[in-house]
Formats: sequence, C-alpha cells, structure tokens
Amino acid sequence: MAGLFLFIQLKKPFRKKIFGYVFLAVYLTVLALYTINSTFVHLISDSLLSILAVIAVAPLLAGFLKPSADSR
Repeated sequence: MAGLFLFIQLKKPFRKKIFGYVFLAVYLTVLALYTINSTFVHLISDSLLSILAVIAVAPLLAGFLKPSADSR
C-alpha cells in the first residue's frame, strides 16, 4: 500500500511514460499475487513476495526522497 500512496503523492513519479506503465503493471501484479497468496492459494513464499514488494516500491521511494534531499 505504500507504493500506491507514493504513486498518488508524487506529481510526476517517472520521467518516461513507458516506465510508468511498466511500474504500474509490476505493482498491480505484486498486489494481485499478494491477494491471491494470502486469501486463496499459497503460490509463492512470503519472503519472496516481500522481496518483490520492496523491488516494486523502491523506485517510487527513491523519487519521493530525492526532492526532499534537493531542498536542503
């Protein structure tokens, strides 16, 4: 959910439009995997799912922290 908050919070999260679409597809896939994994069938391990979530949110977190570092 942190990735969704950061995606909404940032005005322009990505410079290239295609990268935004790729990120959105990866993020929605991870979110769907988490929902299916926790509700219906245990497809992948929880540690692998956590690693995928961190990888999906890392670009947004870097983009969110960069403007605050520039303002100092």
